[in-house]
Amino acid sequence: MEKITGVLNVIKKLPLSRMGNPKYRVAINNVIFETGTNASLGYAITNYDNKKVIATFKTTFGSRNANILEEVKDLYTGEV
Repeated sequence: MEKITGVLNVIKKLPLSRMGNPKYRVAINNVIFETGTNASLGYAITNYDNKKVIATFKTTFGSRNANILEEVKDLYTGEV
């Protein structure tokens, strides 16, 4: 697992999985990621659009899949 920090931008919503779960293509610092198929992150990722995040991801079959996101907070004020 690798980590990247930067501003997340939702590029587009991808077709639903066979189970009907959402999937998205996003960019963090111009690096492209997708949410995993049937991953719960697909439901929450739009909440992080245009926010600074730390993302954990892995690369499988040539595709980077984001797994865990957390917003970066200011160390002094505690604000996002």
